[in-house]
Amino acid sequence: MLKTLSALLALTLSAALLSACAPDSTSVPTPAEAELQVEEQAVYAAVFDEIFGEPRIYVLVAETSPGMEGVEGLDSTINSILTQMTGLDEETAGSFRVRNETACPVRPDMDLGLPYVLLTDAEFDEIFAINTSGWDVFYTRYPNSPGMTTVSQVGFNDDYTQALVYVGTMSHWLAGAGYYILLEKSFGAWQIDQQVMAWIS
Repeated sequence: MLKTLSALLALTLSAALLSACAPDSTSVPTPAEAELQVEEQAVYAAVFDEIFGEPRIYVLVAETSPGMEGVEGLDSTINSILTQMTGLDEETAGSFRVRNETACPVRPDMDLGLPYVLLTDAEFDEIFAINTSGWDVFYTRYPNSPGMTTVSQVGFNDDYTQALVYVGTMSHWLAGAGYYILLEKSFGAWQIDQQVMAWIS
């Protein structure tokens, strides 16, 4: 009996951890998940279009992160955002917290308006193995990209009219910045409402 309970507990925990991430691209999402995926890619596209100008390709870190400190810094991140953003709904902040408690794979099949590639840890190590020329290798491989970008999962309020996302981009050894961005949906399109700088290099 004890073994059965332990097995059930392990299965429940595994399911909970998996459900925190977006579903695999080969699975069929529920209507609610499908709506979330559509809105999330629309938020990414709106933010990238606004802050990156006219790149030809995006290079995204393959796993999400809510900030420079990763999931370990999530609570302090939320507290910092709450003190600096006006009009941030509790629902949006709560959704951002829940959706970013675990690092999740960035979906490879989004429509962001431009092509993008996902940079894995192994590829990062390969590119930057030689510290002095790592960025030269990066831009030879990904010309006309704005750099290497990390995104969080997007937090939403219940009716998908407000969204919160973290976007951080490194473009050279001492060049980059990270922002928490609050968006509002107006006439069916996402617009940036506020930005809070998290770091700059």
